[in-house]
Amino acid sequence: MKRILAIFSAFVALAACQSKEDLRVTTTGPVDVTLTASGDVVLSREDNPNLALTLNWTENSNIPTVGVAAAPHSVTVNSVQFSGAPDFVKYTEQQVLAGDSSVQFTVERLNTIAGKAGLAAGVKSTLYIRLASVLGPNMTPKYSNVVTVQVTPYALDMSILHVLDKDRKDTGLALKQAGNGTYAGFLSVVAWFNWWGMEGNGTEWGNLGVDGKPFFASTASDKWNFWFPGVTGSYYVILDTENEKWSSLLLPSLSVSGDVTGNMTFDKATNRWLLPFSATAGTMTVNISGTGKQYDTVSGTDDSKATDTPLGFGGEASAVTFGSAGSDISVSVPSSGQATLVLDLSAMTLSVEAGESGPTEVPQLLYMSGVDDGLPGGKWTFDNYLTLYDEDNLSYAGACNINSLWGYLFYVEKDNWDDKYGVPAEGENTPAAGKLEHKSDNNVPAPEPGLYLMTASLKGLTYSTAAISSVQIAGVGKDTGWELLTMTPGETPGVYTLSIAVEGETPWGFKIYVNDSWDVWFGGSDGILRYGADGCPLDASYAGSTCLFTIDLCKGTYKFEKQ
Repeated sequence: MKRILAIFSAFVALAACQSKEDLRVTTTGPVDVTLTASGDVVLSREDNPNLALTLNWTENSNIPTVGVAAAPHSVTVNSVQFSGAPDFVKYTEQQVLAGDSSVQFTVERLNTIAGKAGLAAGVKSTLYIRLASVLGPNMTPKYSNVVTVQVTPYALDMSILHVLDKDRKDTGLALKQAGNGTYAGFLSVVAWFNWWGMEGNGTEWGNLGVDGKPFFASTASDKWNFWFPGVTGSYYVILDTENEKWSSLLLPSLSVSGDVTGNMTFDKATNRWLLPFSATAGTMTVNISGTGKQYDTVSGTDDSKATDTPLGFGGEASAVTFGSAGSDISVSVPSSGQATLVLDLSAMTLSVEAGESGPTEVPQLLYMSGVDDGLPGGKWTFDNYLTLYDEDNLSYAGACNINSLWGYLFYVEKDNWDDKYGVPAEGENTPAAGKLEHKSDNNVPAPEPGLYLMTASLKGLTYSTAAISSVQIAGVGKDTGWELLTMTPGETPGVYTLSIAVEGETPWGFKIYVNDSWDVWFGGSDGILRYGADGCPLDASYAGSTCLFTIDLCKGTYKFEKQ
């Protein structure tokens, strides 16, 4: 439509200059297209990343016009349509980039398309394909010839719903099919976790793309991602695809009664609830229950509207069930002494482990040694570090003044030279980005000396660096508006300041941005900066005052003080 409006504007401009002439411009629409396909294919799950199908068609970017103006290049919008029947009464389609005259599909993608088209798994069937070309919405498409490909799909696993992160990357988490079009299960997530749900046939679920409609589910192209309430913890999640809604029941705490009593502690990293106790070998009986907070289409993410909901666990130790009340569960105790009662919400089991266990401690800092040994008196130390910002993916970020002679390594624990991450012996690792490998002695290649924004993921085993040229602050100033105000660099690399009059409370807090980009920011609280965090609070007591804002991106700190 933007291209069509551009054409129309050009016509109007011409008419304004040559109003006495007939400037009518017409077109017959998209040109005829001939479509070809690469050939028949047998799909296998093991080959998912590999190429399965290539489609080519004659170039149709330019449309013929009659009149004094020509249409811009690539005005035609093309979509590939797939169907299990030659009449295309039912079909699935994928739009292609403007100006392209070919498209490729991986094994995984083509298998998803075949499933949506109704092709049976393990059976050689005909997939009908055509290209639809239009000039704008609500216009009748012009179709290419129909090509056929014999496709043998593999079976789709519809028993689980894959949980994807906001960037549509698989988190490894999943909900299980619970019947009647619903998926359910326990998820361990951080506050405001954004996610998508992907069924085995490739159907993607997100939130209805309408303001004020949290917990309403949709598969429409304009959907938003789902989002959890602002509380980190353990949730029982139900996605109802039939009624297009979802809910999340927060488990704030769990109490144990019976042969053992006490309150369990949630281990977010492992999705387990733990209770240390003094054990006697044999068999014991316990009852686990609590009161949850139900978030749904009625409450939204408003904590004050969440419904108090009784909950509990029952069944057998090897197959724990979940419901509105707890019941007695018998569990084997292998030995006497200190032990831990473990409720595993991923496996839905209850067991007793020898020894006293607590929640897994996730390191808050990731040290970098070797990044500044090129400075005067420089040597390999643990003085430079990144700060944890994404616990689920063990992702760290921060700034560092790099001046490295030989490259550097990442370390999980201060002064522990053994628990390290370097780069693989082979691979395309550059100073800008690359892969990491645990226990590797191969140094990460360093960029030219300067101040850099750095990220590293110990789960994804990746790193990246980007030069910092400027730093801005937003969320303070006139009318507490969101304009990027450039901060002044100090003598110490990574330190920036700005003096500004604060005219009112900042309800969303202020954030620190890098290189004039709204996509790269630091937020935080209590004087600590964290990459991608919510805004730093600035209450009404500072209104009417001139404040000096000081940040240290390398140390991950901030402060503001009245002048």
